[in-house]
Amino acid sequence: MSRPKAVNQQTVIDDILRQIIKGSALMARCESMTWLLAQGQLPIWSRRLAHNMAGIMRQEVTNKWYNFDVEISEHLWSLWGGVHPKANWFDSQVRGQQKLGCCVVACCAASVFARLSDWSEKLLDAIVTNGDKYYRDSIAHTQHWDIDLGQDDLPMECDFEDMRFLVQLQLMTKGRIYNSPAQKEMNLSEALAYFFTRYQWGILVCDDRHLAFGYTSSLDGGYFLYDCSEWDKPIFPDNMGASYVLRAKELLLLIYCIIITLNVREKNVEFRLYSVDLMRMTVNSNDSQQSLQAVERKE
Repeated sequence: MSRPKAVNQQTVIDDILRQIIKGSALMARCESMTWLLAQGQLPIWSRRLAHNMAGIMRQEVTNKWYNFDVEISEHLWSLWGGVHPKANWFDSQVRGQQKLGCCVVACCAASVFARLSDWSEKLLDAIVTNGDKYYRDSIAHTQHWDIDLGQDDLPMECDFEDMRFLVQLQLMTKGRIYNSPAQKEMNLSEALAYFFTRYQWGILVCDDRHLAFGYTSSLDGGYFLYDCSEWDKPIFPDNMGASYVLRAKELLLLIYCIIITLNVREKNVEFRLYSVDLMRMTVNSNDSQQSLQAVERKE
């Protein structure tokens, strides 16, 4: 069977927004290969694009929601850090391999800064630097310097700035991307809908990629997707990369963003969803906003 042909990105997003407005987004029980971008097309949040979908320049003050860039008004926003796990100042023995550690730390940060409006570039950079430390601590614990660590290799104690967490990753479910609802194994849409009935923060593992995601119910919350693996095309200029987070108000848009990010172009590819259970062990006497200011003061 031939792969479905990708359709215009604007058409896909318009259809998703129509489903959201009609309140029928929950009926979209399967992600589609037709969502994938055509050759040469860029994701709408790509830093290679000077404008958002409405044609507004990214640097315009009117195109901001706190520190986030507006990608789709009232629906999708993006925030960009300045540090990538491949940065030269990280230990050459782990450089570029720390993505799983960064995803765990991103969940820890989300548990503290539930209002996504509090997130900033410096916070994203702090997630990467603390994720690097957590990953190096994991390697020192396992002495597995010659392989990439997996979920079972991570220690239970994880630090984020002046806070320490007990973390536990548990395999919640696994499935196959693009599976029809009639098949035995869940597709990504079904798995995420099921996930959010029970858990708040998680990590998606698919095709050697790690993505952190979650949901906060605060006024300035929503669904978020954290990625620190992108480098160069199609998201960044040549030889550049950084961590970034997308904020989506609706689950269907989050699923769309995940599909575009993974860019899986064949069926029957397995994914795994891990829940991230967190318990804060020690906390600085300052409140979370003061802790955020401390993060932003770090250079």
